[in-house]
Amino acid sequence: MTTAITRLNETEGTFSERFPVLFEEPGRLEKAEKIIAVLGDYFHGRAPSMTVVDIGCSTGIMARQFAGAFGRVIGLDTDQVGVAHGQQLARQAGISPNKLRLCAGDACFMPLADESVDAVICNQVYEHVDDQRGLADEIRRVLRPGGACYLGIGTRHVFIEGHYKLPFLSWLPHPVADVYMKLAGKKSRYDVRLLSYRNLRELVRQFGVIDYTLDIIKHPDQYADGRRGMIRRWVQRWPLWLLKAVLPAIPLHVWVLVKPTAGAMPSAGQFVCRNDGIPLRGRQGS
Repeated sequence: MTTAITRLNETEGTFSERFPVLFEEPGRLEKAEKIIAVLGDYFHGRAPSMTVVDIGCSTGIMARQFAGAFGRVIGLDTDQVGVAHGQQLARQAGISPNKLRLCAGDACFMPLADESVDAVICNQVYEHVDDQRGLADEIRRVLRPGGACYLGIGTRHVFIEGHYKLPFLSWLPHPVADVYMKLAGKKSRYDVRLLSYRNLRELVRQFGVIDYTLDIIKHPDQYADGRRGMIRRWVQRWPLWLLKAVLPAIPLHVWVLVKPTAGAMPSAGQFVCRNDGIPLRGRQGS
């Protein structure tokens, strides 16, 4: 593992303590519904019986929502403050530990058996992990053949960095980014490891990938995606060929990573756009 860039600021508190937005229920529940809709589209009627792991569960607000949609949910996060909050929420809601279990744990070393879960949720988490290859390998290890991972990801080459809201911050080498943060009046050092679009594709080469990004942009209501500002509504009107041309520059992507099985589609290393009309033999219930 390289230098622990993503843990530089832990002296200032856990991640949820430094980003209180993680305790705000409306936004977290909206994100959860989008994830449920995407996995529901892939798995069809199987979702209520599935075992799902929520990596980076943090305050547990989204995991609690997942517990209402899936058979069993296991939440993992190194943020002990966030996990304790989620555990308290689950007790107050009367949710059985057999239905929802939140644990302090490292997603690069999940306390789960090989091929023991149907789905993994990894939403905007990879950039907070130093061993990103280890994370991808661990997700593949715990998934059953034909299982899938919801991967919500940001890319490096965006105009405004999403965590600290500074232009072009993620483009810079980390030592330069640290100086930029200081000059901008931020107390923290830059502790995010965003990858380029090309390197993200390389990271998930062991999976087949169904790219939902453009389908969500074109059909937001189908995926419970309510965040539609002026720019988003404008982009939604673009023709599909133009959206595909600028795909690497889109700030947020949603991929479903499929652990291949014999005869499944897509195969390892293959990318399929959800809106291309290609029959996906690997989709559950097809």
